Amino acid sequence: MATRNVRQRSPKADGPPPRTRSTSQRGRGGQVERYRPLPTGTHGLDPELVKRDQRERLQQAMIELIAEKGYPAVRIVDLAKLAHVSQPTFYSLYADKEDLFLSAYEEVARRSASTIMEAYDVDGAREQRLVVAMRAWAQLAAAEPEATSLLVLGAFGAGPRALERRTRMLAELERGIHISRDGKPSGEPTDLTVKAILGGIREVTATRLREGRASELPGLADELTAWAACYPRRLPPGLEAPAATRRSSAGSVAPLPSERARRAEGRLPSGRSDLPRQFIVKSQRERIVDATAAIVAEKGLAALTIPEIARRANVSHQTFYDIYSSKHDAFLGAQKVGMHQALTVAVDAYQAQLPDWPRAAHAGLRALLEYLASEPAHAHLSVVDTFAACPQALEIRNATLTAFGAYFGPGYELASGHVEVPAIAAEAIAGGVWQVMHHYVENDCIAELPGASAQLTYFALTPFLGPVAAAGYAVPDSA
Repeated sequence: MATRNVRQRSPKADGPPPRTRSTSQRGRGGQVERYRPLPTGTHGLDPELVKRDQRERLQQAMIELIAEKGYPAVRIVDLAKLAHVSQPTFYSLYADKEDLFLSAYEEVARRSASTIMEAYDVDGAREQRLVVAMRAWAQLAAAEPEATSLLVLGAFGAGPRALERRTRMLAELERGIHISRDGKPSGEPTDLTVKAILGGIREVTATRLREGRASELPGLADELTAWAACYPRRLPPGLEAPAATRRSSAGSVAPLPSERARRAEGRLPSGRSDLPRQFIVKSQRERIVDATAAIVAEKGLAALTIPEIARRANVSHQTFYDIYSSKHDAFLGAQKVGMHQALTVAVDAYQAQLPDWPRAAHAGLRALLEYLASEPAHAHLSVVDTFAACPQALEIRNATLTAFGAYFGPGYELASGHVEVPAIAAEAIAGGVWQVMHHYVENDCIAELPGASAQLTYFALTPFLGPVAAAGYAVPDSA
């Protein structure tokens, strides 16, 4: 098969091939060969080749140790020991642990993007190119699950620079696909289709990697291709989304606060109160989660402290500990509140339009985006900061996304006998919608997010209805 040749990469012309880790090398059994150092002493080898070999061993050690025990627990002494280099050698190559992590991430991203683009940039029809590229990606992910996990899932605790690299990598890949497909970069993209498709592929891949099911990915490649191929190259007129270019806060429009946010702004009177205890605790909890979300959105997760949360929420430290045991629990509490309320708003709007499923899907998506725009701090915490927090935060996010994807189930029944819908479509659509939301929130353009509802409706409905019917439901004022 043509796709088998895509996985083969030529070794570096000026050095040994990279020590990529196959599925047969997992565990410490394959460690000796994988981390075998070059000869010591007088060997006549090019010093740059020696340094490159040491860097590759350290990068592979970082990937392996992150998979084994998480980024925060990785120590430089562990890295040096596993890679068979001295600590002085480590510091001659990298400034610190974060520097090595970013270097490893860049290398994984470079190889992954190269694999995809080399496969996609071949002669042939668009669908055939998609097949080759998708199979190449799936084979890479199945062969190198730990490295691919680092790419699509990131590493908890690795800091904002790691998230920035992930965003930049996705933008470069998207730009490369636009150039290969259209012959030019997309400038200010109002067509979010490529971004959403990449988000869907990432979600399907991440789920299998997270659950130890990477071997399933090659078998899903053709299904993902069929899903991605159902979207035409050109977006129908009237579905353009607002650009999400990062700009200063002075140029943005402040969204209106939600009803929940307005309720939580009120402060209860201090001292003795005749109000029911349950009401008081509910108010305190809401103020704490709002304060947590606001601090994380303004200053980042690393700046979250209990004194700052208590001050902003206007509660004592003791009251905070009566409700949450730690700032970590407060973060998870804020995430649960934000995601639960967002899903509730979307479901209410969805159910109000049933049994007309396409209109229900459109109403639910529009309500979801409008709610997120009205809760910018909670949107940032739930959509962007989740990936840097902890495994529990990712579990909450994944459960919410699974629940969201379930509402596309009726689309399969509606399409039955008319359109052949890949089974993976609902999961991929949910991931694509999430990626678009992430794009707007991360770029501080959340006020513009509701303007993408028409295009996201088109994206969600096309696999079930076809592009023409989907556009009819999606164009503003036509649904």
